[in-house]
Amino acid sequence: MKFVAQLAHQHIIQCYGVDRDSSYLYIITDYAEGGNLKQAAPGLNWEDKKRIIIEVALGLVYLHSHDIIHRDIKGGNILLTKKNEVKLCDFGIAKITASATCACSVGRHQITESKGTPGYMAPELRGSTTPAYSFKTDIYALGKVMQDLVRGSEIPPDYMAVMESCLDNDPKKRPSAKKIVEAFCGVHWFQEMNNKGDERCDTPDDKVKTTRILSADEEFYMACNVFSGVNADVDHAGAVELFMRSARKGHTRAQIALSYCYRHGIGILSDPAEAVNWLQAAADQGSAPAQTALGRIYLNGSMGVRQDFGRALDLLQAAASQGHIGACTSLAEVNLTGTGVHSDETEAMRWFRKAAEGGDAFAQARMGQIYYFGRGVEKDYAKSMNFLLMAASQEQTMAYLLLADMYRFGRGVSQDDEKAVDWWLKAAERGDMNAQYNVGVRLVKGIGVEKNTINGRNWLAKAKLQGHEMARCLLKAIDQEIKRTF
Repeated sequence: MKFVAQLAHQHIIQCYGVDRDSSYLYIITDYAEGGNLKQAAPGLNWEDKKRIIIEVALGLVYLHSHDIIHRDIKGGNILLTKKNEVKLCDFGIAKITASATCACSVGRHQITESKGTPGYMAPELRGSTTPAYSFKTDIYALGKVMQDLVRGSEIPPDYMAVMESCLDNDPKKRPSAKKIVEAFCGVHWFQEMNNKGDERCDTPDDKVKTTRILSADEEFYMACNVFSGVNADVDHAGAVELFMRSARKGHTRAQIALSYCYRHGIGILSDPAEAVNWLQAAADQGSAPAQTALGRIYLNGSMGVRQDFGRALDLLQAAASQGHIGACTSLAEVNLTGTGVHSDETEAMRWFRKAAEGGDAFAQARMGQIYYFGRGVEKDYAKSMNFLLMAASQEQTMAYLLLADMYRFGRGVSQDDEKAVDWWLKAAERGDMNAQYNVGVRLVKGIGVEKNTINGRNWLAKAKLQGHEMARCLLKAIDQEIKRTF
């Protein structure tokens, strides 16, 4: 704990000492009133999310400059103050308590003991008995945190670009923590932060003057700043101009960002054809994200493009061969549903497995489902449970539902109504109406949980609002019973 107590940075939790009694170890730290990022994420707006990522990166800049790898960056280890300021936590504590977390000093020595959380571990660490940790494994985990923050929402191009680069399968291609800060805030901002603390530099006019001598990469990051209003007023039209300059020089991420702007009419008139053209330009250079996006467009026949299964499959396979998880998942679904190809459950399973091993929660849940129902393979509840628990650790609703089913019927596990309710409750809290119905029924009847008709009725009402017919019928019966009672 000594090295933890010596750490002093705005975005690192301050440790003041350790105490113990006969049963417990107590670590005395700053108080983070805002809880952790995993808990707070649903209530955050875009600006908060981006600022938090920047602050995590600043914390990593500090750690890495002191030859320290965190090795368990995830939402649960990113604490927030009352004002949502980041405090990275869980350094070395886990080594004392024998959990799966540890921060360690690198120096000139390679770290080989396995630590981390499934779903946040970099590809180079998975399945290895001697995983080689590096600063870039922290960067990959930060990319997964970024991914967690944007599930189910449109992603601004600057955020997407940084996230995709963090999640690159090749550690050498991932940015440093410093580069992530520069991507969002600008190179000069970072230099000034080092020299003058919180003072800011570079007016918008300064930025415009500098862009004429910037490289394609620098123009791209400058465009990201202008797009988001970092150190300047938001200027989408100005950002598009900078994206265009960079894209014309062959910068693939700028081409993807420009495609996004054309697609959604941000900073420029909406033009689906131009959006497709710029995606094609990036795909032609071998950009896996562009190949995946373009493949899906041809698969669905969207954005004015004629449906072309052959071209879609070529693009998705090209991206999947580079390890792009989204492409692997798309190929799995194509083979499972027989979209443009003969349905092939074995091939679907191959692609789902590849995506699952890459940490994709949906693919992990699908693998659990395949083994659970024996689709194209023999039923194997143990393998199903393994994949479902990995997906559940990333809050995947399908995994919650299948785990509840396992415990409800005792498939591969001892029958346990209480555990079934626990898993249904997780899915219910994420808005699944079937889970809401099941939780409601069990609360009303006192199955696996203490009977509570009022709470049960509340869950049934939520399911009814989403159109669950059985919930509507049960609510009606409950209300009639209440009227008879009173």
